[in-house]
Amino acid sequence: MKCVKCQTDNKLKERKENNGKCSSCKHEFTFDPKLSDSFTDPFFAKTISAISVNDSLYFTPRQFYYFFNARKYPAKLLWPGFVALGLGIFAFLVLPWALGFIFLAMAIVLWLPQVRNRLRLEFRHEAKFSFEETGKAVNRWVMNNGKIAKLLPPPEISALPTKINEEVTAYSFDRAVICDRTETAHFLIANNFHFENNCAVLTVNGYPQNIFSTVLEMLHRNPELKVYALHDASPSGVQLVHRLRITPTWFANSSGVTIYELGLLPRQLLKRHMFVCHSDESANKAKAMPSAVRDNLQPDELRWLDEGKYVELESLSPMTLLRLLREGIAKSRNPQEDDALVILDGGGGYYGGSDVSVYSVDSFG
Repeated sequence: MKCVKCQTDNKLKERKENNGKCSSCKHEFTFDPKLSDSFTDPFFAKTISAISVNDSLYFTPRQFYYFFNARKYPAKLLWPGFVALGLGIFAFLVLPWALGFIFLAMAIVLWLPQVRNRLRLEFRHEAKFSFEETGKAVNRWVMNNGKIAKLLPPPEISALPTKINEEVTAYSFDRAVICDRTETAHFLIANNFHFENNCAVLTVNGYPQNIFSTVLEMLHRNPELKVYALHDASPSGVQLVHRLRITPTWFANSSGVTIYELGLLPRQLLKRHMFVCHSDESANKAKAMPSAVRDNLQPDELRWLDEGKYVELESLSPMTLLRLLREGIAKSRNPQEDDALVILDGGGGYYGGSDVSVYSVDSFG
């Protein structure tokens, strides 16, 4: 196993002789698959580099949890199963029928689980390494290798207002991104999305608390404000646009404001490689959604939500999530006649490929 500090390749014997340290630079190994771990230091280091795009993007602990699982447990190829099935059919055709039948039966036993697993993975990634286990692995890594520069700490919750220059508050914003979760807004702000795109970033529940009231007041000064709703594919998430539209403190009394639905909605995710979660609580919340929300969802979306399924925005890689938002804002400037939501390909952008194939937005003007 290579040392992440000096790249010296250390055999198991060398690691044991040096009490788990590199034989060359004496840097301590954090993970050792020959002992009790299922991955190596280089794997962990490459995962950090990949999710942060070479230390250029901040990411949340939950984003790392999903990203780590996607790299650690990728979908497996089917070819071994198909080879086994092919050999079984060949044996059945050329050998005496009884012997051939035995070979074919054995091949089917090998083939069917792979097909079943593959079909399952096409609709749902599985997080075999729990969030708690990922957190412990991160803590072990930090102890030996120092702080992970782009891993975000929990959002700071401060009720004390921050004084903003009056010359700044006299203006408004042309755009605002409203999130359903604090972690999403925290991620966007940490990556300077608000500066780079000249827009406000808030959550529907009032984050960041220290400037929330001031920024909301600034938003109400623009009668032609464009608002972008960004949320989990969950019962509470799919209600975000409805809440923004009917709540007086938001935009119930702002007829000129246009609200764009960026998702996530279930129809963006159906039959995609995603981490689909499930809970009875989510099923109960889905069935209790107001009719105004349920009526705007497609039948397959309602079935999906009523079964207790949901997908978190943090299951998308940082690069994918930022791209989703940037392209959504760009499309809103010239919306297509037949509006549609983003279609996500692949597994949430875990391997650096293009994962946004069709992109426009639903408008609720």
